[in-house]
Amino acid sequence: MNRRARTTAAAIASTAALMLVACSSGQIKHAGDAGKIRSHPSPAMMSLAKRPSDNYNTLAISKDTNLRMIWEDGARLLYIDRPSKLTPKPIP
Repeated sequence: MNRRARTTAAAIASTAALMLVACSSGQIKHAGDAGKIRSHPSPAMMSLAKRPSDNYNTLAISKDTNLRMIWEDGARLLYIDRPSKLTPKPIP
């Protein structure tokens, strides 16, 4: 073998050795707990599209609307709701 072939072979062998040394088979360190992330990948979501605070806001709006509707229905039941003909709502 001539000198150039030996140099090329040595360069290839040392590159292969460095590539094998750089790889490790030990435990890989993650930024967080990988098992915890895999078991619950979206901890901030309560449903498919909402966070818990979004669900609580929706519930509060629903309760408020229902209470206002109860007062309105009570006024109709007791005949104290006397809408004028200028009301934007349809009169039953």
